[in-house]
Amino acid sequence: MQRTRSYWSHREPRLTSKLLLRMMIALIGLCLLLLLTGCGNSRTVYVPVPVVPLPVNLTAETQQPAIPEPLTYGASLDLNVSLLSALGQCNIDKVSIRKIEESRATQ
Repeated sequence: MQRTRSYWSHREPRLTSKLLLRMMIALIGLCLLLLLTGCGNSRTVYVPVPVVPLPVNLTAETQQPAIPEPLTYGASLDLNVSLLSALGQCNIDKVSIRKIEESRATQ
């Protein structure tokens, strides 16, 4: 009986599968490399933030109490109370402005 030899020998399929495996690994590596280089072109752009204006009630003019014409002792005491309350309101507004400026500086 004559031996018929097939087209493929027993070593050829192994060599072919090794070659295909190496080509597939190289192709996957190239695809992953393309993905990595696609992220490398991103750039950071800083957008200026618009300045928020101060509230109107902090920058509004504080009303000055009227000085009564006949300035008596009792009227001067009432005037002192009005002046001290106006001064207190001014100080409260200044503290609020300082807090706003500090919060802007930390951002």
